[in-house]
Amino acid sequence: MRIEQLPISARLKMNASLVPECRTAADIGCDHAYSSIYLAATGRAGRCIAMDVVEGPLSRARENIRAYGMEGCIETRLSDGLEKLKPDEAEVLLISGMGGPLMLELLKKRPEVTQTARALVLQPQSELAGVRRSLPGLGFVLKAEDMCCEEGKYYTALYAVRAQASSGQEEDAMSRMEQQYGPCLMKERHPVLLEYLQRELRQKEELRQALVGQPTPRAQERLADLEQEIQEISCYLEGTGKVQK
Repeated sequence: MRIEQLPISARLKMNASLVPECRTAADIGCDHAYSSIYLAATGRAGRCIAMDVVEGPLSRARENIRAYGMEGCIETRLSDGLEKLKPDEAEVLLISGMGGPLMLELLKKRPEVTQTARALVLQPQSELAGVRRSLPGLGFVLKAEDMCCEEGKYYTALYAVRAQASSGQEEDAMSRMEQQYGPCLMKERHPVLLEYLQRELRQKEELRQALVGQPTPRAQERLADLEQEIQEISCYLEGTGKVQK
C-alpha cells in the first residue's frame, strides 16, 4: 500500500510533525503503528521502534507495517512503557494517547532511558499542566507546542529537548495560565487555542452564574477562582493585561 492511503488522523499527524529528524524514534503505546509508519515513510525517523503493552494492538501494528512495506525500518516490541528500550537506543521518545500522570510514570520509571533521549514528543490526554511542570524535573525544556481539533475534541502536543546544564540559562517560571494552556501556544496565539479558550470562557461564565448566590464556603471559594480564571482568559483573548506569574 502507498503512504498516501495511510488512515492517519489529524492528531497523530500533529504529533509526528513535532518529531525532529532522527536516526531512531521510539513510539511508546504504538497501537496500530500509524505514527511509526508515517515517521519512517516521510524520513523523519530513519528507524522506529513501535512498542505496546498489549499483544493485540502489536499484532495489528505488525500487519500494518507489512502492508506498507516498512519491515526493514520498523521493529515491534511487546513492552510495558519503556521497559524493553535500552539507554541511548532512541533519540526521540513519542508518547501519545494516554493520561498525563501515566505518561510521567512511564518516563520516571526508566530514568536511564529517558535521560539519554534527545527529545520528547508528548500528547497527554489529561493533566497537561502537570506534564508541563514536570518537564524540568525530567531534565527537559519545553520548546514547542501544537494543537488541533478533531471530531469536536481538542488535543495538544508538546515538544521538549534535553536541557543543557552548561548553558547557564534557566527557563522563566510559567504562570498558572501558561501551565494550563501552554506558553508556546499562548505566545503565538495559536488559532486552535483561541477557539478553545472561547469555549472555556463560555463554560466558566455559565458555571459562575450557577454558583452566584450559593452561600457555602466551598461554592464561594470556587466562585472566586472562577472570577480570576475568567478575567485571565478574557484579558488574553482581548490582548490586554499581563498574565500573573
